Amino acid sequence: MEYRNKQDYTIKPYTKTASGKRVISLDSDTLNFLRNWKKIQREHGVKNFVVSYDDTPTSRSTVNKIVKRYARLAEIPEIEAKGLRHSHVSYLINEFNADVLTVSRRLGHSGPDITLKHYSHLWNRNDDGLTKLMTGNINVKFSDKKHASFNGNQAFKINK
Repeated sequence: MEYRNKQDYTIKPYTKTASGKRVISLDSDTLNFLRNWKKIQREHGVKNFVVSYDDTPTSRSTVNKIVKRYARLAEIPEIEAKGLRHSHVSYLINEFNADVLTVSRRLGHSGPDITLKHYSHLWNRNDDGLTKLMTGNINVKFSDKKHASFNGNQAFKINK
């Protein structure tokens, strides 16, 4: 959408990238909330926009004000509306250990490289769990018989 003001906007039939137009899965709680919200909107003549009270698009600044107001009410740190995207990614990775391909598709990125460019720091915590799994996993057995000896000058002498 190209938005200039409430009366002057254009809904474009395309997205920035081909992968920008996508279908994502939603949990049943979110679906129920959205169904109830759309019912309330229909009762007030709103059909075209999720975040709207008068069937016109809501400006970025208004959305930011709404997000900040509710952050204050919830006594959580204020973020800009675009920060909700980052929060969602963080939630998926930290709560559900979502893999990069799933997150990339959900965000509409053209590939996982774009996702990693912006969110790779969120996956760092996985290394600790990996090292715990590796501990004791490889069994090394040493021979009782010496086949070579070290002569002190970074050279080995083969025993016969």
